[in-house]
Amino acid sequence: MSRYGLSADDDRFLAEMDQSENVGADAAPEEGEDNQPDDSDGEEIQMTSKQVLDALQRAWMNEKFAVQILPYEEPIVDMVLSQLVYMEENLASTNKNEMLYIAHRMEVERIRYLLASYHRCRLQKIEEYTFHILDEESKRAAGEKRLSAGELQFATDFYKSVESHFHQVAVRHMPRSCQDDENIRKVVPNLDSHVFVRAKENVAEFSISADHETINVAAGSVHMFKYRDVEPLVLEGIVELI
Repeated sequence: MSRYGLSADDDRFLAEMDQSENVGADAAPEEGEDNQPDDSDGEEIQMTSKQVLDALQRAWMNEKFAVQILPYEEPIVDMVLSQLVYMEENLASTNKNEMLYIAHRMEVERIRYLLASYHRCRLQKIEEYTFHILDEESKRAAGEKRLSAGELQFATDFYKSVESHFHQVAVRHMPRSCQDDENIRKVVPNLDSHVFVRAKENVAEFSISADHETINVAAGSVHMFKYRDVEPLVLEGIVELI
């Protein structure tokens, strides 16, 4: 009997989809290509499809609830895009009236929504805190940048457009002593706002106040902290925002 009670054709399609279980930072290999790892290419992230989607969902949730913009998860985004291309190719050769096609099409749309929402959250922060984000980004070392190349270009262009418009409608009518003070117009996120976090591992003697008050955080426990205090743990992947 066919697994899941599906037809033989459905089983064939499901087997093809299972071939995409292991994905890396590169696109899925074409038929006939050598799938052996090539040490000359350096380190490559190898994750199952489920691990990639779980990582995307965690990145989306963290970005959604983080006060500040977080580092761009480029490897995860690239792997998800590669996986979507592979899934679309399999769906293109499948009967659109089959139940399995409908189920996989819904899954593809769900993944696309997560990906779009992740980028939308980041763009909303860039538009709201443009000057602050660009100022902070300029102070970070090369390996600590948080914006992708596209986001940096968008933020720069957006900032120039807003400043030009603001100058035309308001700044040029102000006293000269106030025209060049950008810090007055700078909007910054409130790092003292509280967020909910779930610990992914044990954290001993975690400091939660300026008075160096500490608590022990157990893996799987849920807490509410000031974002300022918990951001280092979010960046290290020790806790996740919920």
